[in-house]
Amino acid sequence: MNLRISLILILAITAFRIVMLRYDTTNLFVDEAQYWMWSQHLAFGYYSKPPMIAWIIHFFTWLGGSQEIFWVRVGSPILHMITALILIPAGTRLTGSRQVGAWSGIAYATLPGVALSSIFMSTDTVLFPFLALTLLCYSYLIERRSVCLALLMGVCIGFGTLSKYAMLYFAATAILSAIFIPKARMALRDTALAIFATIVVIAPNIWWNMANGGATLKHTSDNADWHGLNFHLDDAAAFFGSQFGVIGPVLFGAMVMVFYRLVRGKANTTEKHLFILSWPIVLVIVVQALISHAYANWAATAYAAGVILAVFYLLQAKERLLTTSLVINGITSIIFPFLAVYSHQITLPNGKPVLNRYLGRADLSWNIAAAAGRSGTATIVADNRDILADLFYTLRDEPFTIRARSNGDFPNNYYEQEFPLTSASGDEPVIFVTEENVSCHGTIVDPVANLTSATGYLAGRKIKAYVVPASCLTNRLT
Repeated sequence: MNLRISLILILAITAFRIVMLRYDTTNLFVDEAQYWMWSQHLAFGYYSKPPMIAWIIHFFTWLGGSQEIFWVRVGSPILHMITALILIPAGTRLTGSRQVGAWSGIAYATLPGVALSSIFMSTDTVLFPFLALTLLCYSYLIERRSVCLALLMGVCIGFGTLSKYAMLYFAATAILSAIFIPKARMALRDTALAIFATIVVIAPNIWWNMANGGATLKHTSDNADWHGLNFHLDDAAAFFGSQFGVIGPVLFGAMVMVFYRLVRGKANTTEKHLFILSWPIVLVIVVQALISHAYANWAATAYAAGVILAVFYLLQAKERLLTTSLVINGITSIIFPFLAVYSHQITLPNGKPVLNRYLGRADLSWNIAAAAGRSGTATIVADNRDILADLFYTLRDEPFTIRARSNGDFPNNYYEQEFPLTSASGDEPVIFVTEENVSCHGTIVDPVANLTSATGYLAGRKIKAYVVPASCLTNRLT
């Protein structure tokens, strides 16, 4: 693999992803719809995530002059392309091998996790270019002092943190590297400058959290869901096993082999360095899964350095396995976009579409709008975050006011935080969408529409619409 071939392959697969995205037939997932909503109300922070993803979506929808799904998502394959291109010089400098750099770029671009996330828009996608550029700056700064590179590194860490707080894992692994590997130490001056720049960049988000009851930090803590010392061995094993799917069996297998070599004292200095920049993140999430739970993508930040580590090892041990990995992951990269294009036709053995959770969302919103139109109500209220997210996106150009039912305590989601139904609405008639039975002042209310669907992400769920005075839904607030 040389630089020219790597660049051609990265650009080709990115072009393929963008073209296929134009024919995508899925709806925005609940998180994507929420990120889009944030992009319409730019701020320095949001209920569950820092703000960068909203800024990115705002930029691309502005660039395209459209709020359509294509423009909400098109930044994803482009950002992954940028990450792959940056990992080429980063891998080259961290290992001293141009071949490692060239392989690292295309290896990253074809990771199964990257192939899947290139179809959608996620915070990991937005984080990775800043993580890759941080690695590149770091690779220079451990060799020579530079004020400009130190400040740039701090800015990248800051922007990465504004993308996802998991960016701070890098700081922890860099510190560990400095402790155990002398050649991985930055000058104290440069370290201080990088820290200063990071703090300056993330300061507005810290201020936003302070002004909003620590909403994002609280949500992040709630996600961890620690309740004492538990041992969910099955969850930890499932998470660890899922990593073979996230970056591919060959590359993660190579990372495991380096772990084995390190335990046996056979790892060289470069392997030790890249190990410390990657494996501690995976191990932290394994512990998280052991204590509570963890999603497969929670260790994603390990795989910027992790891919370089796997490539470096394979080039020394079994170079032909890199070609095998490229074929396996390359096939995955081709298949995933087709899943999104033929989302209704490609099904599991039980008959459900493979991407079922991305289907039926817009249809439900339009059915709710039709029910509201028939009943003559202009305000739609829901108590389900998924439904609220899609209502705001799908009905963005429709003459409806959308509100979230709240219990008056700390909001459970962004919509309860920013768009709650309040007692100020009085007895205004609203259409309430819920799975619950509804009563008003002790009287059972009959639904005006049955919204249960046979297909899509809420298939079989008994969802109904009720027309009631707003006061019936806000009596918990007064």
